[in-house]
Amino acid sequence: MKSASQLSIYIHIPFCVSKCRYCDFYSTKYDSSLAELYIDALAVEWDLVCREKQLTEPQIVTIYFGGGTPSLLPLKQWQKIGRSLLSRFNRDSLIEFSVECNPDSFSAELASLLLQLGVNRVTFGIQSLCDKELRAAGRVHNVQTALNVLHQQYLKNFRSVGVDLIYGLPGQSIDSLSMTLQNLTASEYVNHCSAYELTIAESTAFGRHRRIFPFPDEDSVYEMTTVVIDYLLQEGFEQYEISNFARKNHRSLHNETYWDHRNYIGLGCAAHSYLHPYRWANVSDFGVYLEKISGNKLPRSFSEFIDTETLAKEMLFLGLRRSDGIDTEVFEKRTGKEFSALVDMKKIEAFISKGWLQYRNSRYLVTPSGLLFADTMARELF
Repeated sequence: MKSASQLSIYIHIPFCVSKCRYCDFYSTKYDSSLAELYIDALAVEWDLVCREKQLTEPQIVTIYFGGGTPSLLPLKQWQKIGRSLLSRFNRDSLIEFSVECNPDSFSAELASLLLQLGVNRVTFGIQSLCDKELRAAGRVHNVQTALNVLHQQYLKNFRSVGVDLIYGLPGQSIDSLSMTLQNLTASEYVNHCSAYELTIAESTAFGRHRRIFPFPDEDSVYEMTTVVIDYLLQEGFEQYEISNFARKNHRSLHNETYWDHRNYIGLGCAAHSYLHPYRWANVSDFGVYLEKISGNKLPRSFSEFIDTETLAKEMLFLGLRRSDGIDTEVFEKRTGKEFSALVDMKKIEAFISKGWLQYRNSRYLVTPSGLLFADTMARELF
């Protein structure tokens, strides 16, 4: 790969205080000595990936620390990340540097250090601003802690501040969801909201004990979807992806890397990577990850070649979930095939007739109503 190539970097910090009842991401309890070893391993993994893929000082355009709970790391370990890992990155072209945070583990001191490290975007896992719903979800923080963080003046020093919201939680109502939305947007610093309908994985506490939790019915959840969309649009946010809303110039550029099928490297347990035309993932086991790295081996759980048909389907599926839709020129450049040769154009025309798509300047844009039927369009096309 040429030295001028651009990359995004995802770093998985797997440590949590406890496991939330809805979460199926890989995580483990925080241990200081293990965290030290893990930070060292991240730097080694980066060197191993660069060697294998012949990456010569690639230009990093976005960095994203996710988890887990990255904000759980103490200041000294963030300083170590700066010395041992971030110092390895060519950040001359860096546009966005995001860190996921929880309200209970965020502080003015951490904010100051993150800014010194170059972080310009933080996102908070709020999920709800109703204490009963937070307890049901197994969250550690309460409403007051979340509100206190969202109104701290030091947040103005970050270019963007995002919040995560889940709807469809046990005991949640339209009224409680509306109150959560109102309180979230009352913060002058919040300019991005990721709002996800609760999905219940069988491996989670919600999945194992589904019958004992009072989940809203399907009709109520659909109404919640429309409440979220209508309220955030009314408050000046744009819905640029099915579950993501942003004020002007505050989209998540890192997430758009995934949706645009641009190259990214994932470091850490369970992290995924994509360097066209290959995709791979790391092992979801802390001990195995450290063992592999200590032996100077990449901790892969799988690797696959993305053929033209798979790439086309993924570009269509992800494009239908975004207001920007599908750029046919980019599609044809990436796949090497004409758009009409890989896609059923009669169905595309039908979607336009229904008001779900619009065609403009070689791009099929997804309308607001089309975003509600993105899964329907995908099913019909595939």
